[in-house]
Amino acid sequence: MKKVLLSAIGILGFVGLAFASNNFSYAATGSPGSSPDGLDQNNNPLTVWTLVDTAGGTNGANDNGADGEGVYFGNPDGSGGIGGGSVSSWQEYSYQNDGVGLGGSVNAYNTFSGGALTLGQTVSINFVMRATDPATGGRPAGQVGVSLLNGSSDAITFYIYGGGPGNYFYSDAGSTGANAGPMGYQYQNAFNIAFTQTGANTYSAVAGSDNWSGTFNGSLSGIDVFDDAGGNGSDVGFNNLTITSVPEPGTLTLIFVGGMLLFGHPSRGRNRI
Repeated sequence: MKKVLLSAIGILGFVGLAFASNNFSYAATGSPGSSPDGLDQNNNPLTVWTLVDTAGGTNGANDNGADGEGVYFGNPDGSGGIGGGSVSSWQEYSYQNDGVGLGGSVNAYNTFSGGALTLGQTVSINFVMRATDPATGGRPAGQVGVSLLNGSSDAITFYIYGGGPGNYFYSDAGSTGANAGPMGYQYQNAFNIAFTQTGANTYSAVAGSDNWSGTFNGSLSGIDVFDDAGGNGSDVGFNNLTITSVPEPGTLTLIFVGGMLLFGHPSRGRNRI
């Protein structure tokens, strides 16, 4: 996949000042591709995401119409927030009129403007999904998930694919398509995905009730959230993108937080809007 990056979230440290972390946060007000797509805590507009669409099947003669993809701000269930929440999130979706596997793909990217993650930092995002197409007719299964980026490449990816065994997978420097854990398919049931850098090229991850650890190459400099040919009913919602850190003694860390409150993470003790 082609990676297009946007500087929007950052972490900035100043050695010599012994202060606790300061949290900076914004509430999402629009889908990726809109500008601005959120407001900070002082109601200043922000643009956080870069959107890349990849077309699906074409609209040919005597077919059933073009196949495509897109984004919107809201919830597909029409009854408030996905998963029972009261606040909208932004959605990626794919659709097809000509058969399974012909839907388009959507990627929303962000580059951490303060630089790559460092030891002890955690990046997390809330995630909710619907359906994904299985492999058929020689076309691969649809996939939805989240990748942490090393420049323009995927360093760590958490995902689920249509027609699979109903659980989630990850790929990193040491594993390809490894089982993330026993958690079953979470249809329209939101959960948090969090990656913590534990060493120079090591990390731990928690996604819902799944957890694992692994290695990555290079540095973790950005994030990509994706719906790759998910298919009809594949609306995938994201919100509450967050970077946190455990400050070293004598360090002031400014933390930029993206997203809006849909589901909290009380075990981390954060305050979110």
